[in-house]
Amino acid sequence: MAKEDIRVVLVDDDLDACEALSELLKDDGYSVRFATTAEDAITAVDEYQPVCALLDLGLPDLDGVELSKRLRARYGADLVLIAVTGRSGAKAHDEAMEAGIDHVLSKPLSVERLRRFFPPRG
Repeated sequence: MAKEDIRVVLVDDDLDACEALSELLKDDGYSVRFATTAEDAITAVDEYQPVCALLDLGLPDLDGVELSKRLRARYGADLVLIAVTGRSGAKAHDEAMEAGIDHVLSKPLSVERLRRFFPPRG
C-alpha cells in the first residue's frame, strides 16, 4: 500500500492539537481527517475507512475508552486504535487495552514516538 493510501483519523476535542498533528502527518505523506467529538469520530471512520484512529481518551461527549469499544466492535482488528491520554498510571493503561486499544501513548505526544506506529514513510 502506498503511503498516500494510508488514511488516519485523529480524534481530540482540542481543535488546535488536531490541526497541528494533522499537518505533521500530512507532511509525512499520510491522508488525515479529524474529529473533535466521539460522534463525529464514528462518522469519520465510517465514511473515511482509515487504517488507524488516534483517539484522545478525554472526549466531552463519550469517554474515549467507550469510543474504542464501539469502534473495535464495528471494525475488529482491521482498524488500528492508538490512544493518546493525559491520564497516568497502570489502571488507565489497562482500561484502554481492555477496551481494544492497540497502543497507548501519553501526553504530551512525541511525534517521533507516534511515527513508530505508522508504516514507513518512504
